[in-house]
Amino acid sequence: MEVFPVGASICVILAIVIAIWVHRGKKRTEALQAVASSLIFSFSKKADKSFVKMNSLDQFHLFSRGHSRKVLNVMTGRSKDIEVMIMDYWFTTGGGNNSRRWGQTITLFQCSRLRLPSFVVRPENIFHRVGSVFGYKDIDIDSHPIFSKQYLLRGVDEEAVRKLFAGELLKYYDDHKGLSTEGDGDRLIFYRSSRRVPPDGIQSFLEEGHEIVRLYMTEV
Repeated sequence: MEVFPVGASICVILAIVIAIWVHRGKKRTEALQAVASSLIFSFSKKADKSFVKMNSLDQFHLFSRGHSRKVLNVMTGRSKDIEVMIMDYWFTTGGGNNSRRWGQTITLFQCSRLRLPSFVVRPENIFHRVGSVFGYKDIDIDSHPIFSKQYLLRGVDEEAVRKLFAGELLKYYDDHKGLSTEGDGDRLIFYRSSRRVPPDGIQSFLEEGHEIVRLYMTEV
């Protein structure tokens, strides 16, 4: 009986995995294009390499992380009189056997009623806690220990950031785990790290983003 070479078997398996991945990506793009149409948003299935810099997205911490960055499935339009951009964003950290690919759906809001100091708030992990020993600055809010335990909050102007994070806004983060938000001036991005929103969840994801934007407007 002829034995199929191990190397050939691995190649076949890899080819199948890649084919499945490509097929799923194509189906996701088609579904998101339909969502964009229902929202009356424009749609682009792939952004070119200048997209991040051209849209000044590199001012946000997320877009400075890792390498091999890619923006896909970009939906752009207006929602509730606010400029909105929804996209899938991929980047890689590490290299070789230690590399990891991160993919998340991001919503960017731009509105003149947002007047935000530059800040980043995202779930805190053990590496952030260890880093604090070596000067990795985390702004803790003493009045909200749950928030300070769950989230890492950073900003250049600490006084302005502390003034912003108060009241109803802090309570929202207390009650909702896993959020990542970055703001600067009249723009704010919202996402959950390494989570792509399914096409049928985009509408609720957008509504959640609007709720967060409303809270930031209230606090300024």
